[in-house]
Amino acid sequence: MINTKKVQWALGIVIVVSLFLTWTYVSAKITLKKNNIEIGPTMIVEQSPTPSTWNFSSKISEARLLLKDIELKVGTKDIPYTEKRISINGGQIKISDKSLKDPEREIALVVMDKISGALEVVKIIKRGGDLIAPLGYQIEVVERSNGIRWNYWATQYKVTQPANAMVLFNKWPEPENVKIKKPVTLKNGKKSFVYENKVNIKYVTYAPYSEDYHTQEMIALGNQYVRDMVDQAYATLKSKGVLSRAYPKILVSDVSVLRKDYFIKIPITEHSDLGEFTLDPTKTSERVKIIIGANGAGAYADNCNYAAACGWVQFTPRTYKELAKIYSKAGLISDFEKGAANHLNSMMAAVLLYDYNLAGLMKVHGSRIVDDPKLEEYLAAGYNGSPARVNSSLKAAIAGGFSDWLGKLLPETKGYLAKIRFLQKYD
Repeated sequence: MINTKKVQWALGIVIVVSLFLTWTYVSAKITLKKNNIEIGPTMIVEQSPTPSTWNFSSKISEARLLLKDIELKVGTKDIPYTEKRISINGGQIKISDKSLKDPEREIALVVMDKISGALEVVKIIKRGGDLIAPLGYQIEVVERSNGIRWNYWATQYKVTQPANAMVLFNKWPEPENVKIKKPVTLKNGKKSFVYENKVNIKYVTYAPYSEDYHTQEMIALGNQYVRDMVDQAYATLKSKGVLSRAYPKILVSDVSVLRKDYFIKIPITEHSDLGEFTLDPTKTSERVKIIIGANGAGAYADNCNYAAACGWVQFTPRTYKELAKIYSKAGLISDFEKGAANHLNSMMAAVLLYDYNLAGLMKVHGSRIVDDPKLEEYLAAGYNGSPARVNSSLKAAIAGGFSDWLGKLLPETKGYLAKIRFLQKYD
């Protein structure tokens, strides 16, 4: 006769042991071994409560807190990989290969259930061009229409498993070489210093663009942020009594021809890819607004391009330094990197640069240039390229009786003005 109680007891033991082994397996952590990061099935750091309603702003704030104390590992050996680059020049599409390399690294993603708003932190591995996700997750890097896939902390992701999920936020570890000053005693007994190289990890937390973010809520949020920042830049320059170079007797904030809508366009024109803009200008400009709306003061703060132009309005060190000296009363932040990263400070610098270039235009072409309906184009071209090219191109157009004045501008500046013209008409 079977003893029912003994059978039940034995089954209970088996169930408990099975649950323990399953929990141990699922909770396997990511480890770094011999410069290769081995990934376990998954790692859920914390799950938020499930609210009945949610909005992006509150969820982004919640995501920041979840990532605050997360530490990530970076390998020491670069892994090469290749991506496509697709550009449009003069109506011609050009496709090329771009060789890239960087060390293997962990990346922390905040994945959100789009229905409930529940959040969880999942660690993935970037190994060359590959993304390795934990068991139970299918996460892809989206290739943009310009060919870019991996773009540091701004990489675009798509979650296909679990269903109804998106990458809301991420934490990216970036190794930096720093020199450490250390005191030493020389053989003769004198004190001196030596410098040692050390690798530090700089963490960047960021809300990368995704199709899931492309909502009217986020577009409006970015729009309003830019407008508020332009308003603050004007108000700050006014409170500091900064005088115009174009109109020396009045404040730069009171120069009526320097319209605020000129400056609202700058972050969009600076951070929209020309090829993508050519294919879909509305979506591309909205993309920039969404990134600004999602990241606020952190949007494009760590971005520097090939010409060392940095920040959300893309200043170069030389131009920034000259403006800080010429408009000393503005009190621009002396450290270039910090000044370019600060949205209010760099927008103030943008207003000052337009004023400075306006003074140059008036000197060369006369004061009536301010009545020219293409004034914004002249100022934008000077901002992107150089005032000298603007002057020579404008003179050539006048002398030749040409309807368009862009002839002597560089291709990059012509593309920049194509964006300006679209935004003037449709934004």
